[in-house]
Amino acid sequence: MACKRLVMPVSRLVAVGMMALLTSCSPTSVELGPEPTSTTTAPTSTTSTVLSTTTTSTTTTSSTTTIPAVLPELQFDEAGVPLNGQSNGVLVSDTGWVLPILSGLDGGRHRVWTPCGRQADIAGGEVIFDADFVLDPGHGGSEPGAVGRGGLAEKDLNLAVSEKIRDALVGAGYSVVMTRETDVRVPIVTRAEIAHALDPLAFLSVHFNAGTDARSATPGTEMYHQINRADSKRLAGLLYEETRAVLDQFDVPWVALSDAGTTFRPNRAGGDYYGVLRRPAPVLSVLLEFAYLSNPAEEELVSDPVVQDQLATAVVIAVERFLETDDPGSGFIDDPIFRGFGPSGAGRTDDCIDPVLE
Repeated sequence: MACKRLVMPVSRLVAVGMMALLTSCSPTSVELGPEPTSTTTAPTSTTSTVLSTTTTSTTTTSSTTTIPAVLPELQFDEAGVPLNGQSNGVLVSDTGWVLPILSGLDGGRHRVWTPCGRQADIAGGEVIFDADFVLDPGHGGSEPGAVGRGGLAEKDLNLAVSEKIRDALVGAGYSVVMTRETDVRVPIVTRAEIAHALDPLAFLSVHFNAGTDARSATPGTEMYHQINRADSKRLAGLLYEETRAVLDQFDVPWVALSDAGTTFRPNRAGGDYYGVLRRPAPVLSVLLEFAYLSNPAEEELVSDPVVQDQLATAVVIAVERFLETDDPGSGFIDDPIFRGFGPSGAGRTDDCIDPVLE
């Protein structure tokens, strides 16, 4: 088992409001734009327009920061997207945002990576250096994701279920950071950087699917794992087992693709197609697609808070099996359907307005 921490995690919750951007995991939610290429340094900018948000941030930790002689500048690729892996810990700002830390400054200030992937120097807040899990409710704000015929937006369902997963994990004794707790938008690259900054046991990106009309006798649950990570594959297989066990108890007209299960999707280079798997690496990551929101019967089912609670419990059971047993998981698809090589999770930061951070 390739876990980063083998002791039982601490029982403290860190749940903070962030902005979320489109995560591509269905034909309704593919993020367009070039994939990152080579490294350059781009000009930085500071925070600007005010956005309203709330936060439920609770327990945090702090530590003395050594101020470097030369302060780091945020590094970008040729497309102007920040390069992941530049931060160490996060600052929970006094206004409730989780900000990857680039460096400590004098006077209790920090140089941070803003929600929109820029650089800013801010004062106050609390520092967190690790968390057991980072939960990523997909989409948000102007990016609704899939929308069911009954009007249920994926961004809202992702958030509702993520909150229940968070509460269930905290109840089981784990610390959790969420990439967003409100209906806001933030680039995938920033959500991935939170994972880099906190080095969790796993980064779980929560979604519901859309795009198929093929009737099925069984749920079309898909759990996407990182292609070159055996532990990601095993965790995805356990998540598949436990969530399928929940959904199998309901008699609804399911829809599914023929290769539904524990699967993967490569890009042109043979790496992970989805940005929520590719960008957090080397952090273990799984993309969860519980059911098809585009199917009215499934939309009605998963809108039930009781079913959402059951899915959250299933995630905790799968996580604990992953940490405490050698169970291999199941549902593995060795030869998935070709879904195309369109760009996904490029991490673009255009059309993103930073909130007030202090």
